[in-house]
Amino acid sequence: MARNTVMIKPCPFCGGQVHLEKAHRAYIEGKSTKVCFVRCLDCNARSGRVDIADYGYSSHSIEAENKAIEMWNRRM
Repeated sequence: MARNTVMIKPCPFCGGQVHLEKAHRAYIEGKSTKVCFVRCLDCNARSGRVDIADYGYSSHSIEAENKAIEMWNRRM
């Protein structure tokens, strides 16, 4: 499986380590869906959620993961 090539920047609030996460039962507009987002492991700051279904129904959508990382990196 291909891996992300986009580097995740450290947390802009505390400088802590961050992690790309997937939630399998997030609710958006009343429907259950899979989302991914970046979260700081130290202060719990989060990027916006990206609905994986918007990029295809695979739970390993590289495009959705890259979008979540890009959203996080723009916060710097």
